[in-house]
Formats: sequence, structure tokens, C-alpha cells
Amino acid sequence: MRSLVEADRALFRALFSLKWDPLSAVMRVATVAGTAGAVWGMAAFVGFLLTWLFSGFSAWSLAFPWAAIAASWTISEGAKYLFNRARPFIRDREIAPLIKTPSSTSFPSGHSATAAAGAITLGILYPPLAPLFALGGLLVMASRVYLGVHYPFDVFAGAMIGALVSVGLFFLGGYVR
Repeated sequence: MRSLVEADRALFRALFSLKWDPLSAVMRVATVAGTAGAVWGMAAFVGFLLTWLFSGFSAWSLAFPWAAIAASWTISEGAKYLFNRARPFIRDREIAPLIKTPSSTSFPSGHSATAAAGAITLGILYPPLAPLFALGGLLVMASRVYLGVHYPFDVFAGAMIGALVSVGLFFLGGYVR
């Protein structure tokens, strides 16, 4: 277990050291848009409106993404209390994050959980846009390490929570046969 934590920290240091000003601006926008799943909730609402206008009422196009985002955020935030992992900038005082620092603990990443849940549910509901949703989700997730507020394994764990919640909701709802 110790070597896994050391590998996570080494990977963080390597990724955090890669800085490019234009990319830093993009990463800041991505992380703000991904806060509490906001970008995914808005995308679900727009998709719901367009679905309703052009092909009739479909509660699924709003209910599944919102439920997946809310559940994944709740699970990831609850898990933070169980693991209580310090963020990189707290553990290593030499790290200066590129954004306002969150007050919660680090593991797992809530941004990554909601990004995975939003990208997957919206990608299933709107397959032609799935690559765009996937790219957006990956950008939000990468921004958390790039900006210095999460370790890579925090992001991975958050993404797994979001993916499992999203796929689980579709199975429970009978959407996937």
C-alpha cells in the first residue's frame, strides 16, 4: 500500500510540474464549470429541452443525468470523511495550487465523480455527442491534478464512483436491456 501512495505522489509531482499558460486558463475554466456537476446538469437540461421540443416529452433525458450527478457527488463527498486524505498542497507545502483551494479532503475527487457520471449518462442518452461529453469529462478530471488540488488516484477513484453510479442507474431504471 505504501508504494502505491508513493507512486501516486510521484505521478502527481510529474503531472503538476507540466505548466503552460494557455492550458492553465483552460484548466481553470474546466474546473469551475465542473464544480458540483454544474456543467453536466446544465447540459442535461438543454438536452431535455431539445428532446422535448423535437421528439416529445422524455423525463429520462433529465432524470438520469441529474440523478447520476447527485448520487455520485453525494457518495464522493461522503467518502471524503471516511478516508480523510490531505490535499497535495497541505501535505507538501512547496505545492502552490493554481486555484482557490478547497477546504474538503482530497480522496475521492467529487469533480471527477460528477464528470464521469455526467459524461457517461449524457453520452448514453445522446450518442452522437458522446465523444464531446467524454472529452469534457476528461478535461474536468485532468484539471484537478493540473491545478494542484488532487492526486491522480483521487481522480481515478472519483471517476470510478461516477461511472458505477451512472451505469448502475441505467440498469436499475431498465434503460439498458
